[in-house]
Amino acid sequence: MRNVILVILALSMVGCTSEVPPGYVGMVMTPDGLRGDVLAPGRHACWGRDKMFWIQTKEETIQEPMSILCKDDLNFKFHLNVRARLRPVKKANDFNELLSRKGSDMKDGMLSFDSLYKTYVNPVARSTARGIVSRYQTTDIRGARAEIEKAVLTKLHSAMEGTPMEVVTVTTSNFDYPDVITAAVEKKRQREIEIEEEKANQAKELLKAENRLKLAEKMKQVKAAEAEADAVAIQIMGVSLTDKYLKWKEIERDVLLYTNVGPGDKVIVTNGNKVVPVVGK
Repeated sequence: MRNVILVILALSMVGCTSEVPPGYVGMVMTPDGLRGDVLAPGRHACWGRDKMFWIQTKEETIQEPMSILCKDDLNFKFHLNVRARLRPVKKANDFNELLSRKGSDMKDGMLSFDSLYKTYVNPVARSTARGIVSRYQTTDIRGARAEIEKAVLTKLHSAMEGTPMEVVTVTTSNFDYPDVITAAVEKKRQREIEIEEEKANQAKELLKAENRLKLAEKMKQVKAAEAEADAVAIQIMGVSLTDKYLKWKEIERDVLLYTNVGPGDKVIVTNGNKVVPVVGK
């Protein structure tokens, strides 16, 4: 009998270890309730019928699909990306309070981020985004994106006060405009493209005209230079063409002419001393 009692005592003192994974905090639940301190990630001892409970603390981003009726009575669809986390759990009272609020949502001793987010963040985030975005014209949302994100984040910071959760960042993405807006934007873009093409054609024609003008100006300068050269040449010739010079040229011509007169050729000399060779038969 004494040996049996010793075995029972030994078994009751046998312990095991339980791990708190990264991104979680843990606490040991005994038959009498929670005991000890909030446990950081790592391996910790559990004794007898003790059990480890975990609560997720790591940050996560939840993407909320939104469809909001805007100021211009058009539905605008987008994703609201909310990054949130559990406020630091450092005291046993904080842990116990969470379990008293959300203990029924635990699965296998673990209280997940999703459960906390759906309770404290989801409805407030959607309501806040809807109230802010609905004040804008659909076509103004993209330009006011940063302003909208800042306004939503500021309101969520205030709304999360007094809750176990806190919102870290808010962003928007995957903008999906109504078909009528998309068609109008595409039509506007097509007009812009056509205007740019027309400007390019005008610039091309203007460049051609400028080139023709430059070429005409150059041709005018060339002709003026040629005319000036002709005038100079004529002036020089006018000075050089004296009677003696012309007489000398006539003599040179006659010498060349008589040199080429053959047998039987006739030469007629006019009063003007013009010599014309005539070939006789």
